[in-house]
Amino acid sequence: MDYDAIFTAFYRQYRAEATVPTSSDDEFTIGLSLANEAISRWANYDSTYWKELFTTAQENSTGGVVTVTAGTSTYAAPTAMREAGGFVRIKDGSGNTLRSYQILDPQEVQFKNDDAQYCYFTGNPTDGFTLHLNPSPDTAINGMSIDYVYYKKPTEFTTGTDTTEMSNPYFIVHRMLANRFRASRNPYYSSALRDAEDALRIMKLDNDSGSWANPWSLPDNSGTSWGN
Repeated sequence: MDYDAIFTAFYRQYRAEATVPTSSDDEFTIGLSLANEAISRWANYDSTYWKELFTTAQENSTGGVVTVTAGTSTYAAPTAMREAGGFVRIKDGSGNTLRSYQILDPQEVQFKNDDAQYCYFTGNPTDGFTLHLNPSPDTAINGMSIDYVYYKKPTEFTTGTDTTEMSNPYFIVHRMLANRFRASRNPYYSSALRDAEDALRIMKLDNDSGSWANPWSLPDNSGTSWGN
């Protein structure tokens, strides 16, 4: 569901009018801010790891370097990255894993010897992350792919054709309504906010329940917390 569709649903409930403002209208621009606030609320809700926000460096590489250069040990991570964990894998052209680097917390690196094979990230989600590989890649893997699973920041709307990863975009519609009603001191604010929070809780329930045969959870197997 793209922003144009979300804005249409929002505006027709807000004004009960068939004609929806175009992208040059102030209401459309205000709506963008309200929609992105709703995305932020969803992304940070109750320390939830949303399934829709897991991706890989090869699938979502924008802003990052995901190809090995022999002798180079540092690589920019994709700009969408929020957290990474597990392993960094070096893959050949057929997708076969040739090497695996365990991802460590930066503070653990001081206890490793120089010959150990590991990696770590420095930085933060605001200014970006840098991947460090140890030891530096040799010529045997030059030009091969760097891949790892990471948890990404949600996509924000900038144009009408932008889409959201959210499983139920009508949460955005209800949240936009609530904040628009609040700004205009409309008494329907409380009911719109309740609709939004109900949609959010149901999304979390679905996210955390998995399938009937395989309940989903994300255990912490690291023994430490992944940090900056």
